[in-house]
Amino acid sequence: MANTRKFNTTVKLGSKIYAPGEDVPISKNGLSEADADNLDHVFGKWRAPEGDAVDKRITALTEERDVLVDQITALKADAKPLADLKAERDSLAEQVHALTEERDELTRERDQALEDNATLSEALKALQDADQDGDTGKDGGKA
Repeated sequence: MANTRKFNTTVKLGSKIYAPGEDVPISKNGLSEADADNLDHVFGKWRAPEGDAVDKRITALTEERDVLVDQITALKADAKPLADLKAERDSLAEQVHALTEERDELTRERDQALEDNATLSEALKALQDADQDGDTGKDGGKA
């Protein structure tokens, strides 16, 4: 059994007085179990006052709810609407498409430049070979 109990009435044990709701010791030196049961029967079982712990808990939960509502409101204010996000996405998609086309055009130009460079290199080599052949023939004829 519990070592203490609370009652709806003032309990006097010797020189000690326990106000309603205070823990009263149940022991040899305190109140007996039979006396405690009799007090419960006469005055009713102990119940905490209505405005005590329950009200504090409700107040705490209400305050927590209010804080959460404020946080949600702030987050909603910071968040962009879905329509704005879709418009931004579409704009970025168009930019990606334009940049892809530009990249493809630059790739084609690069490939053409490489091809032209190879053709010019072959033509230059042919001219250099022809010039060397012509130089040898001139030198051979003069000597």
